[in-house]
Amino acid sequence: MITVSARSRQLLKRFLAGTFRATRGIHGGRRENSTVILNYHSVHPVHESATKPDDFTKQMEYMAGNFKIISLHDLCEMRASKIDILGKFAMITFDDGYEDNYEYAFPIIKRLGISATVFVTTGFVNGEVDIAARDIIYGGLESLKWDQILEMRAAGVQFGAHTHTHPILTEISLKDAEDEIVRSKDILENKLHEPIRTFAYPLGQRRTFNPSTARILYDHGFELACSTVWGCDNRRTAMFGLHRVRIDSVDTIRDFKEKVEGNWDFVGLVQRLKR
Repeated sequence: MITVSARSRQLLKRFLAGTFRATRGIHGGRRENSTVILNYHSVHPVHESATKPDDFTKQMEYMAGNFKIISLHDLCEMRASKIDILGKFAMITFDDGYEDNYEYAFPIIKRLGISATVFVTTGFVNGEVDIAARDIIYGGLESLKWDQILEMRAAGVQFGAHTHTHPILTEISLKDAEDEIVRSKDILENKLHEPIRTFAYPLGQRRTFNPSTARILYDHGFELACSTVWGCDNRRTAMFGLHRVRIDSVDTIRDFKEKVEGNWDFVGLVQRLKR
């Protein structure tokens, strides 16, 4: 059951979203030259912290009808081309690598022909660490299996690295951070037989990455890294500090539309004030 505090926070955010929308005027919404990266973790019918499959279906149908859904690899190529981004573009991402990404999200993504990226904590998949048990928000969820990952990849889902054991990279030594990053990349490349080009920082707030961690990623062949800093992205956004918009289990379809259209971007302002 969703806690009272979670519901109260959501009500407050809805109020603030209305105020923020009013300041943007009647023609608010994502600018035509920006991209939005959605951040999911779990899609599950009963887990209280997960987006429900029916809700996920409605959300993806809305995205397919109102945005051009591209992959993170497409974004790399668009940015490298230095051609202006024209239109409303969106990317779908999942963090950690929960089995329900395969069981419930994958069939919906496949049916709608949507691109998506799953950022995998390789030690979780290998059974070396149980990040779901460590994180009470997603407690009880199982990890993806390698055969499921291979099936998803064969169907077009992309995979990125999310470290091996999910540490906060700025709270360990640079050597250990490099080991975590490289180990996850190597394992994924050995399993998938292709270069791993994308990364997501564990936790992903500003205190969890810095120029030194970005440099490690660049030196080892990554082309971009996603944070969980809220907001859309444009050509001025650093490729190793891309913003995302988090989707939560308490989101109604109206909340979802408001988020992806930019009316919850005040969350990014709050995050900056909390630094």
